[in-house]
Amino acid sequence: MRIHSIRLKMMLPIILLALLLLGLFIFMQALLKYESDAMKTQTQSYFEAIAVVLNADRDIYQARLAQAEMLTDYGDKAEQQKTFEENAQQVYDRFHKYRKFLEDEPELLAPFSDFDTLYQTWVNRSKDVTSGYQSKIHVDQQFDTINAKFRTLRNMLDEMEAQLRKTVNNWQASDTPVQPVVMDRYLNAIAKVLNADRDMYQARLAQQDILSNIGDYQQNKHLFDENALQAITRVRSFQSLMQNAPGYINDYDEFNDLFTEWLNQSLILLKSDEFGQSVERYDTLISADKAFNNIRDLLDKAGETVRQHGRKMEQEVVNTTERIQNIAIVIIIVGFIFAFGLGYIVPKKITNNVKSLSKRIKEISEGDGDLTARINSEAKDELGDLSAQFDGFLDNLQGTMRVVKQKSAALGESTQQLDKVAHSVSGITKVLANSCDSIVTAANEMSMSTDQMANVASNTSEESNKSSENIEQGRQAINSSHTTIESLVGNIEITMTKAEELEKNTQSIYSVLEVIRGISEQTNLLALNAAIEAARAGEFGRGFAVVADEVRTLATQTGESTNKIEEMINQFTQSVNDAFDAIKMSKGNATDAASNFDNVIAVFDALNTSLNAVRDLSEQTALSTNEQSEVSNEISRNLVNMKDQTDGVNDAAGNIRTQFTALNQLYHELDDQVSKFKV
Repeated sequence: MRIHSIRLKMMLPIILLALLLLGLFIFMQALLKYESDAMKTQTQSYFEAIAVVLNADRDIYQARLAQAEMLTDYGDKAEQQKTFEENAQQVYDRFHKYRKFLEDEPELLAPFSDFDTLYQTWVNRSKDVTSGYQSKIHVDQQFDTINAKFRTLRNMLDEMEAQLRKTVNNWQASDTPVQPVVMDRYLNAIAKVLNADRDMYQARLAQQDILSNIGDYQQNKHLFDENALQAITRVRSFQSLMQNAPGYINDYDEFNDLFTEWLNQSLILLKSDEFGQSVERYDTLISADKAFNNIRDLLDKAGETVRQHGRKMEQEVVNTTERIQNIAIVIIIVGFIFAFGLGYIVPKKITNNVKSLSKRIKEISEGDGDLTARINSEAKDELGDLSAQFDGFLDNLQGTMRVVKQKSAALGESTQQLDKVAHSVSGITKVLANSCDSIVTAANEMSMSTDQMANVASNTSEESNKSSENIEQGRQAINSSHTTIESLVGNIEITMTKAEELEKNTQSIYSVLEVIRGISEQTNLLALNAAIEAARAGEFGRGFAVVADEVRTLATQTGESTNKIEEMINQFTQSVNDAFDAIKMSKGNATDAASNFDNVIAVFDALNTSLNAVRDLSEQTALSTNEQSEVSNEISRNLVNMKDQTDGVNDAAGNIRTQFTALNQLYHELDDQVSKFKV
């Protein structure tokens, strides 16, 4: 493809747009790749990290729930312990996955470097809580035993108080006089029992507060010791008051032993390590909850850190994408403006060149047939080639028209000569026709005289001499006509030769017309291809479509002009062929006439011989009348035939004259057409 080709020029905007679109496609692919990588990082790193942190947070809550359930009285403790351990381990494993996902970004992991320490602290304190709970279970079991003894002591006190009240009530109901001292002692004993019962409850409450870790341990321990001592003291005071009532004392001798066992077991339990662990389980639980909250805060912070970092990265991706898109939009706008400008300038320039070429061709076509004019385009594209080919066509047409002019002049001379020949043939045929009329008349007269020959035998010699003279004149006229016809045949042959040359020249014009038609078709094909390319280009090829239409219109006009010239040359060729056929026919007729003239000359010779014989044998005329009559009749028939031939020659001469007129008119028309061209 040439660098100056119209096709390349028209394709420049399309190529630029294609490159722009290709660059846009590559840019969009790169942008999509960038966003895809960012999204991949979000999904494969940040999202997964957040997911494992949330799962770890859920697992630590499940572990905390299992731990809380272990501190209650329901559920399978072994299963709860297993659930706690599994979820605690999952917390550790998931956080290590979190670290794995973010290993490429150590700055995100730096704030959580103490996770292992916090985790181990929480696990250890959770184990302490579990141990404290197990100690509590053992303490509760021991406390149940102690509490059973406490209830027994309480029942015994209730029975003491009930017996004392019963005795007092009996006294009051029986109206039996009782000494005031005795009544006072019984009432005082009831008070001691009631106070001892209260002290036992106060000691039990202090013991329960210690067990439940309510209030200050030392204060509760002091209250327990003090109330336990008061209770046993009051019981002993009761026993002292009732020493004169042995039945009461003997029934409750075991009270002191049971109280001593209860008190000793209570003191041993309160001083045991298991009780200490049981009491401290709440502090341990608080400490474990604190460790739990610490690690929970760390997990929340880890998830929030990744979430904020992901949002930050997402915003950075959005900002980067918007910035790149803005740059791309500017580049695309500039590229489209440049492409549209190029798409407007190039077709406009080509259109101007086409208009200039069309204007120049129009000037040449309307320039009174001036074949010396040339376009002389300096363009290096297809329009330049078209201009050069059109100039070459004008060169060929100029040479052809120069030859046609020369041949037309020769044809004019030939037609003039043919006109002279036609006039000569016409005159000769007239003379020959007159001579034939005379001969026929003479033959008729001779035929009539043969009937009278018997009576006029004496005048036969004289009439024979006259006939011989007339025959000699006819012979001379026939010879003259024969010579003229032979000259006419020669001229006709010359005319036929010129007509053949003229036909050959018209064939060379056909070759030139074929070259012109080929150029026109090639131009039309080029315009069609250009229109197709313009249609493919859409809006960008609209200008070139106008150029293509103008080129196709120019090619169509050239083809129509070529067809008109071809039609004129066809008419001219047909006229030449018709003239050639007419001349050829005239030649045949002239040749036939010449042959007939030879026959007439032979007849005249025979007639002359016969007349000589008549002259020599005039004496024998009467005897030979019949033979003479037959000979006369034969001569008459031959003369009639000769007259018919003479009339045919006259008609042929008329046809030659007519054909000459047509040929001369055709010559003038051709000369008028050819003279329009300046060569």
